[in-house]
Amino acid sequence: MNRGYTTPVTTITEKDFETLVQLALDEDLPAGDITTDTLFSQKETCTAILLAKEEGILCGLAVIPCLIQKTKASITWTKALDDGAILTKGTIIGELKGSLVDLLKMERILLNFIQYLSGIATNANRVAKEFPNLLILDTRKTLPGYRKLAKYAVYTGGGANHRLNLSEMAMLKDNHIAKAGSIQSAVQMVREKNPGKKIELEIDEIAQLNDAIASNPDIILLDNFSDVDTEKAIQILKETAPGIRIECSGGITPDKLRFLSKFDGIGVSMGYLTHTVKFLDISLDIK
Repeated sequence: MNRGYTTPVTTITEKDFETLVQLALDEDLPAGDITTDTLFSQKETCTAILLAKEEGILCGLAVIPCLIQKTKASITWTKALDDGAILTKGTIIGELKGSLVDLLKMERILLNFIQYLSGIATNANRVAKEFPNLLILDTRKTLPGYRKLAKYAVYTGGGANHRLNLSEMAMLKDNHIAKAGSIQSAVQMVREKNPGKKIELEIDEIAQLNDAIASNPDIILLDNFSDVDTEKAIQILKETAPGIRIECSGGITPDKLRFLSKFDGIGVSMGYLTHTVKFLDISLDIK
């Protein structure tokens, strides 16, 4: 099963987060660290262990070398695991050695990135693992600037990526259809002006299904459909338009997921994967 409507975010590089790292440093260290700079000498060294304090999926380690480079820290980083690793309480993720002052200055920023991205990966993993025959999709409901990182975390956890941005794929909703005059007109206009781009069409009632099928988009999204109408629409789509992918969204509860899991290969988009996230408990234990 391809885990993405367009090109999935399977890796991240420094250019994807270096601006965020710099913003975090400017925010946290506008004029140094009063406490650390007062109490400790730059000559003091330490060893720190990055440690999981609960179960989850690891994500975001690429930020650490960037943070070291941006701060010109006298620190070496040795990782024991890679992104996607399964964590249990007490799992050692890696080791940082060097300047105590430099380490204390970057500690909170480092943890914020890794705890946040690991939280998203863990969130996605729980749902994807419980419903392996569904395509568990993220949305664009992400913190500004964190879009690619958040989608990378979803993919790392076993989820799938919807479009990364508005430029990758067209998604027609009720306002677009109303402006175009009809479903078929809206799809046709987008297709003619954007050859090669995928088109997703959202419908919110089963009465729109025949027109939706006739317009032949790449994906039809059943938004807030009842269970009865969802089952009916999926049956019609599989029988009459097997080439159109099916996605469900809106009010996705655990009960709804269990219901949808009866239908292999259905996409389910969930803003919850990225907008309701608990940081994974990871600590930096300084020796």
